[in-house]
Amino acid sequence: MSNPHTSRRDDPDQDEWPMSVDVLRLTHDLTLRDGSVVRVRAIRADDTARLQSFHAHLSMDSIIWRFFRSVPSLSDEQARQFTHVDYRDRMALLATRGDGVTEEILAVVRYDRLAGERAAEVAFVVHDAWQGHGLATALLHDLAAYAHAHGVERFVALTMGANVRMLDVLHHCGFPCRTRYDGGDILATLDITAPPRFPPWAPAPGGTAAR
Repeated sequence: MSNPHTSRRDDPDQDEWPMSVDVLRLTHDLTLRDGSVVRVRAIRADDTARLQSFHAHLSMDSIIWRFFRSVPSLSDEQARQFTHVDYRDRMALLATRGDGVTEEILAVVRYDRLAGERAAEVAFVVHDAWQGHGLATALLHDLAAYAHAHGVERFVALTMGANVRMLDVLHHCGFPCRTRYDGGDILATLDITAPPRFPPWAPAPGGTAAR
């Protein structure tokens, strides 16, 4: 749900980055508001085909909100770029269901650190059938804690002004949020130096629950 214009720092010749203990500790079960249980974990190099399948089942609206254009399918190279991260300057968390063989991706939240800055661009997309369950906010909280531990102080997100759902997540995720117009789009900045003011399922000020 965000424009992926960031500085990539990964090594294109690196087939797979090792997963450290702090990355493995991110794996946990998440119970949603409706009682559904999903698995949260870091993205892996072997998620390429799963990510392509996830993308293929998104609505065109969700794809355009994420990429700012029509991307009917992810090529092998695109999927590889998204799944091969260094777990420091480039990181992504998934929400999944199923076992290790038939595992299905339900949502992706990722950041790409901006070169030379303590800021990273954040982007997220949730399977249409799972939107409104709080997945984006819950993953954003986990990703922000991880990013802050690795020297990131701000998340920035560029989104279309008409992308009401993403703006709702950003404004009600519990982190201080500033927005400004950038051309015809909106640039949002989240301060992630402190824990969010409320958990994912709590109503935000004004009574709106996090999405």
